[in-house]
Amino acid sequence: AAREVRHPTGPSYKQKVSVATMRTKIQEVFGTMLSADQTYQSEHTSTWTKDLADEIKAKMREMALPRYKFMVQVVIGEQRGEGVR
Repeated sequence: AAREVRHPTGPSYKQKVSVATMRTKIQEVFGTMLSADQTYQSEHTSTWTKDLADEIKAKMREMALPRYKFMVQVVIGEQRGEGVR
C-alpha cells in the first residue's frame, strides 16, 4: 500500500499568533495614519484605503511569521448616524 506523505499547510501551535496581537498592530497603523480631525472626503478614500492596506500588510510581514499569508481589506465609509450592517 502506498504511504501518504503529509506536509504542514499551516503554522504549528507554537508559531500561531493571537488575534489580539494582530488587532494591536492594525490599531497602531490607524493611529499613525488617521487623525481625529480628519473628515470624510470621497475623492480621497481610494488613496486612503490603499495606503492603509499597504501599511497594515507591511506591519504583518515585519512579524516574520512562517506559513502565513495576509489579505487586507480596508473599507472607508461616511458616518451619517445610521448603523453599519
